[in-house]
Amino acid sequence: MTRVASVPSETIALQLARYATALKYDDLPLDVINRTKLLVLDQLGVELVGSTLEWTQPVLKLIEYAPSSKQESTIVNCGRKTVAWDAAFVNATFGQGCELDDMAFGSAGHIGTATIPVAFAVGEREHSSGRQFLAAVVAGYEVMYRLMTAVHPHHAVRGFQSQGIGGPYAAAVVAGKILSLSECGMVNAIGIAGCHSAGSLEYDQSGGEVKRMHAGLAARGGIQSAVLAQYGLTGPETIIEGKRGFCHIFADKSNPDLILRNLGQTFNIRNSWIKMYPAIATVHTAIAAVSELTHKYPVQPDEVVEIDVGIAEHSLLHGAAIYQPTDVASAQFSLGFSIALQIAKRANDLHLYMDPKLWTDQEIIRLSQKVKAYADPEAEGPKRTRACVDIKLTDGRILHAVQEYPRGSPKNPASDEELHQKFRTLAETVLTEQQIEELIPMVEKLEELDDISRLTSRLRRKF
Repeated sequence: MTRVASVPSETIALQLARYATALKYDDLPLDVINRTKLLVLDQLGVELVGSTLEWTQPVLKLIEYAPSSKQESTIVNCGRKTVAWDAAFVNATFGQGCELDDMAFGSAGHIGTATIPVAFAVGEREHSSGRQFLAAVVAGYEVMYRLMTAVHPHHAVRGFQSQGIGGPYAAAVVAGKILSLSECGMVNAIGIAGCHSAGSLEYDQSGGEVKRMHAGLAARGGIQSAVLAQYGLTGPETIIEGKRGFCHIFADKSNPDLILRNLGQTFNIRNSWIKMYPAIATVHTAIAAVSELTHKYPVQPDEVVEIDVGIAEHSLLHGAAIYQPTDVASAQFSLGFSIALQIAKRANDLHLYMDPKLWTDQEIIRLSQKVKAYADPEAEGPKRTRACVDIKLTDGRILHAVQEYPRGSPKNPASDEELHQKFRTLAETVLTEQQIEELIPMVEKLEELDDISRLTSRLRRKF
């Protein structure tokens, strides 16, 4: 594995480009390869179910409105082919369509939707091998994880979403690697990607399905950045640490040194978290804590007086700000609504968040309004996902539970069989059982594929 030393005279973009262009499949440890393949399978599952959802259809209609004559890359479900960046735009939007796409543990964002749809789209165009595909995905995860770690949580405090600001860089690296850009070309791709970096968090205050598209915009912008670099367009080499670069414009406080620390010696894709609930990441441990209590005690909605929930301070605005949803996105971004579902319905399945009747259900809204979130001083640093829940009942009892880490995360991992079952449940909305059972072993043996299009051709409904 190539090791990259931090040299003050060299820019961060240059060192990231050197790392990404040098990384090879043979550099990847077995556990990293296996983890990457699980993430690929998971992303395909969420793309498939995402392709069926009403609020993701506008991006597909946009592409259909002005179809490309180039038939490069497959759009999931419909099977239509279009230019690679448009296919990635649609598929990545599908991938963030239901809040079940993976997270980077440590709040580095949804890296899977910024990398995997890009690798499939560009890989299909270039007829890349499975090994090239896997190395590109790992490089993209590494770059975005490091960038977002440098600005977290201050980017969110300022109102920027991780996917929107970090995603274009990851996508550019993935696309650039599959396009075999030189080190210089990759630097330019990263510099150009900075022009696509944006994304407001205002949807977590009042709703709006536009959040689903942030991943698509990042994927498309990253591919276009790499292609423009391939054609000779240049970008600022100081795009990360410069006076008007990533670290300064998106956060009041940042730590650029974290971006290069141990670069080439670690694989932060190991920090990926495969989500088990279709809700914003900041509420998962609270849901799990309430689930523990409702399974242990027969709590009824009319017995609840108050629900105190201690979470990380930065999560108070990103998850605890909405009490009564107005659309699916605001339902999934509501701590109160998620906890109310668990108490009233004993479940947090996707169809519950999608049911408009529940957004105004008086029993659920009353429960939601009884949730009082506060900043837990213990929910910081490595334990920022911690949730401390106290349910106060009419008979004077207080039910208490603490969850440190969400299910599916590195410190509370889900089994391969659980993840395969998640994929089956999501994929069956589009594919037949036979198609599903053929896809799973194909992803498990990705490194054996000589052309990634052999897999993408299977991601469509059989009529």
